[in-house]
Amino acid sequence: MQTTIAQPFVGLISRPKLSGIGRHAGVLLPNGHVAHMTPDGQAIVTLTEFAQGRPITYERETLLHRHQQIQWNAFQSIGGAFKYDLLNRNCEHYATWLLGEEPQSAQVTAVAALTLIGVLAAMTS
Repeated sequence: MQTTIAQPFVGLISRPKLSGIGRHAGVLLPNGHVAHMTPDGQAIVTLTEFAQGRPITYERETLLHRHQQIQWNAFQSIGGAFKYDLLNRNCEHYATWLLGEEPQSAQVTAVAALTLIGVLAAMTS
């Protein structure tokens, strides 16, 4: 009989922001810690510290062969030159970059789209 050992979840997670508006993104690492970006810079914290009493949503899991590279990228980025910028370098940008994807923020994109729709609606009224 063959036994399958379940691998821990590694990937994109989020929780409600402390302000109550939007979600804060991070990456759950293979070691059980979370890499995330705040206005103070990049940090690696425990899952409890990341949650800050709020519910965690497990957004998207990564493939097993990427786990080591993601953890290495996270540790290498601490204290680096990545400066927080709400529109261009926020927690979602950092998390998607760690996962090896194009840095992007779905929340910033959604706000920009809604703003554009509002401007167009006002111009046609």
